[in-house]
Amino acid sequence: MMKKIGMWIGTIAGAALGAFLYGIEKLTGLSVYTLLINVDFIPVVRHAMGNPFLELLLHFVVSWTIGVVFVYLLDRWNKQKSPFRFALSAFLSLVAAATYVPLTILAVQPTPAVTDIQAVSYWLAGHAIYGLFLVGSYDFLKGTAWRKRVEGKKMALS
Repeated sequence: MMKKIGMWIGTIAGAALGAFLYGIEKLTGLSVYTLLINVDFIPVVRHAMGNPFLELLLHFVVSWTIGVVFVYLLDRWNKQKSPFRFALSAFLSLVAAATYVPLTILAVQPTPAVTDIQAVSYWLAGHAIYGLFLVGSYDFLKGTAWRKRVEGKKMALS
């Protein structure tokens, strides 16, 4: 159950981040979405370049991992309703945002420069949105909506 909720949270937060950066890239021309899904520097998965589905799938694999870790740590430390979930979300989002520098340096295709303040700002804003969606979707899924769904299935099986 924890893994399933983590995967859903990762999907929701990852989609929010992807949509935000995609919109920014389309509006400004800054390649922040391209940077998000870029895998051209990883020899094993380099063949995914140019295939939007595979590129996005790799983004979601990372996001699912973060979602599962987020749920696991909150449940493990019994902090489901604590303000700590915001701190954990901020920490995980900042770790993900810190990938801007290595992703930019390693990228083969053109991406924004490490020193591009506007691109960095959008990247950080996108990851802040990601963090908010981690908490918001966690609260929603762990709250009454998820509980009712699970209880409804149990009642249907009875």
